Amino acid sequence: MKEEEIRKILSKNLRTYRNNLGLSQMDLAAKAGIATNFLNDIENGKKWISSATLAKISTALDIEPYKLFLEIEFNSNSNKLINQFCSELSNDFVAFMSKIAEKYDF
Repeated sequence: MKEEEIRKILSKNLRTYRNNLGLSQMDLAAKAGIATNFLNDIENGKKWISSATLAKISTALDIEPYKLFLEIEFNSNSNKLINQFCSELSNDFVAFMSKIAEKYDF
């Protein structure tokens, strides 16, 4: 795989994950502690990122860094389903942990 292809995958995934969280480039850049114009250049495939920047961005997106390099086709319906599933799973987990905490008087 050529560097250009890797950049395209990174750019597309970065934009998709950012949009799925409802973040603007400015929001994500602030959250990751990087310049907005640098994030824009990454999303447009003009700049490459260091491992430190990759860590900052993936932390801000709350994903594992490798996910930004997976060639995955997202569509709006699957994004909605994934977000709904994660939300419901999170709510169920919190309710479950609350019951355990009550049972053992935490």
